[in-house]
Amino acid sequence: MRIDDLRREAAAKYTDLTLELDGGNVIRMRNLLRLDDKARHSGQVLIESLDAKEDRKGFDALAHQERVLRDLFLLVADDTDAMKREIEAWDLPLKMHILEKWMEQTQAGEASSSAS
Repeated sequence: MRIDDLRREAAAKYTDLTLELDGGNVIRMRNLLRLDDKARHSGQVLIESLDAKEDRKGFDALAHQERVLRDLFLLVADDTDAMKREIEAWDLPLKMHILEKWMEQTQAGEASSSAS
């Protein structure tokens, strides 16, 4: 089998989420598996912190979610500058919806890799 064929198969299996931003830029929110070890670990820590049952309540909990989502999106974006310009204008419900779409899009590849 040719490595180029395997590369194409891997790209199809471990997909990214492509977003067309309001400014017209197109960015990819990369699959965590496509990141280097340090970035992948940081992404996992950020995602786990969203799920953690902590003592945060009310505004503090919402502010925490906002910070974590911003950091995660900047980490996985292939164009950090374009993401940074756009993300500040997004409200929390939009960020949460984008997170859900990104996780759905990238989950198949991650689930498959955890079985090995």
